[in-house]
Amino acid sequence: MFLTDWTIVIEVSLIILFLIGSIVVASFLIVRSLIYSYKDVFKAHSKFDIELRKSLNLISKVVKDESLKAYDNVIIKELNYEEKKKLLTLVDFTFLSLNSKEEADSYLAETYENLQELRRIRDSKVLIFNQKILMFPFNIYSKIMKMKKWDVFTS
Repeated sequence: MFLTDWTIVIEVSLIILFLIGSIVVASFLIVRSLIYSYKDVFKAHSKFDIELRKSLNLISKVVKDESLKAYDNVIIKELNYEEKKKLLTLVDFTFLSLNSKEEADSYLAETYENLQELRRIRDSKVLIFNQKILMFPFNIYSKIMKMKKWDVFTS
């Protein structure tokens, strides 16, 4: 009655199995790439927070300003983007008003330059990550993994 050509069934099954295997491997590689990119941005962001705290502490020792005193006992990591941007602007403005050419302030100047370098590194990694999660197929997986865009501190 029903004669089935088993070679066709086996070939179609192998093609379907190959396609499913390819999708699984591609999904694994895409998710792994997203996780590595996210961790890279997170590490750069953490280093930036630490350097911002160091710069703030050093500047507040040199300059006695009430606006800087408000951040003495604040955990930088817990600040939201707007507050952190405001603090960064305050640190920039205060540092630029100092005479950083003095020998006593050389460590402060070095720390501030490290902060600027880490800001650039962090923002470049953020831009790469934000572009990645906008491209297909990364955008699908980033929505599934609930990854959000990061904000950039450089204007």
